[in-house]
Amino acid sequence: MAWPTFPPPATSCAPRISPTPATSIRSASTTWPRRFAGTVFLTTDDVHASYEELKGRGVEFSETPEERPYGIDSGFRDPSGNSFRLTQVYELANT
Repeated sequence: MAWPTFPPPATSCAPRISPTPATSIRSASTTWPRRFAGTVFLTTDDVHASYEELKGRGVEFSETPEERPYGIDSGFRDPSGNSFRLTQVYELANT
């Protein structure tokens, strides 16, 4: 079993899998709820490219990228039902 890890912002958007000792996984699975009832927000400079890359790696999106007042937004869930948002946030205009 392995835990997903995410690279720093300047690298690829795809999560990497890091090996984790089985004892750590068993410990976490008994103390953490299966679904944490929150949303993880991931930002990217190009949501369409990131969407296509993740979709090509097998991520099943529940929402395709859509224009919103704050940027372009899409959504997916992990196998445990946790909610993730993949968003390209618009630059704020200098006032």
